[in-house]
Amino acid sequence: MKRFLYTALLCVTALYAVAQQDSIKPLCPVFTAVEFEAGGVRLIDTYLSPWSYKGWDIALDVELMKAMKLDNYSWVWQQRIGLNYGQTRLSISGAGLTREGGLDYSFAMMRRSNTPIDGLQLYYGGDVSLRAQGLYNYHGGNNPTSVKADISLGLTGMVVYNFSLGKLPLTARYQMNLPLVGVFAQPQYAESYYEVWLGNYRDFLHCGTWANRFDMGNRITIDMHMGSWALRVGYHNRIDTTYENNNRYQLVMHNFVVGFAGDLAGVDYKHNNRPVIRALYNISQ
Repeated sequence: MKRFLYTALLCVTALYAVAQQDSIKPLCPVFTAVEFEAGGVRLIDTYLSPWSYKGWDIALDVELMKAMKLDNYSWVWQQRIGLNYGQTRLSISGAGLTREGGLDYSFAMMRRSNTPIDGLQLYYGGDVSLRAQGLYNYHGGNNPTSVKADISLGLTGMVVYNFSLGKLPLTARYQMNLPLVGVFAQPQYAESYYEVWLGNYRDFLHCGTWANRFDMGNRITIDMHMGSWALRVGYHNRIDTTYENNNRYQLVMHNFVVGFAGDLAGVDYKHNNRPVIRALYNISQ
């Protein structure tokens, strides 16, 4: 009888230990990055003017990423929100002035996979993006304002490489965003937004495919780790293109990026027994 009770006690203790171990969930800190951008922009919007413009652009971008429990923490979500503002003048003469600015938001889910190369990871998945852009041409006549608004579904992917340069840990990353299908707004040629506001919605909303719209985003960054945070430098290229209702619009932006990145909430990892799973730098710690 005593032997039976002793064996039952050992079984209960073992099951309790296993259950307690399984209940220890990994820490999944929210990775955040704040980026400041500055560079050049070239645009043409025939709704406002038949000429192309070029100038400068500045932007602020915030990135959030977090590992998900799905498929043993092999998936991450990413959110981006950005603001930009720029001024352009006629490419052929330097005269005239067009101001542009907008707001962007995207949400992506990506699966990450290791590769045979140590420190190299691949991320791939899909995203949904929303964009609102406004342009004002000081020589636009009766229609000096152009508004761009769209929502799209697309593909996104990243190549991430963690390595060291001497004693300095580095993370290099390339990410591409490629919208596939969506809806965007574009009035008819020479139609004012006042006419649209009065109720003339015909041919105002359009299904966006590669036949009438092609957008792409490319971002290359290098994070130089300094403790729990990192200094980020990089390059951001953005291409927006639509052609509908005999209106052609294209914006091409090339920006230099500088910022900082790290965990949103500080955690004392050295004195915490829970495993840490990060969305970008390392799978576990």
